[in-house]
Amino acid sequence: MERKRFPMIEFLANVCFAGSFCAFALGTLGLFRLPDPYTRLHGVGMGDTLGMGLAGLGLLLISPTWALRIKLLVILALFWTINPTMTHLVAKAGLIHGVQPVEGTRVIKG
Repeated sequence: MERKRFPMIEFLANVCFAGSFCAFALGTLGLFRLPDPYTRLHGVGMGDTLGMGLAGLGLLLISPTWALRIKLLVILALFWTINPTMTHLVAKAGLIHGVQPVEGTRVIKG
């Protein structure tokens, strides 16, 4: 049985994939251009979270079965929970071990 094609949904999925590529690219650019480890970590974390969200949305749009959509939603929920949490933990570990942010950054102790 051949799957029905919906050109508008495929177009929206391709827009999501292009947006995902841009988010990943901007995160990578931030990794190389930002001044200290904390801002680099923030740029990469935001780029990865947005990029993965857009890629997952694009895959949700073109997935053929509900079982696959549910699996994708579980993966996205896990990624959206784990990625920001780990980014925060790595930054906190850097602060605890004495990695100093760039001059002029306000650090909240606590």
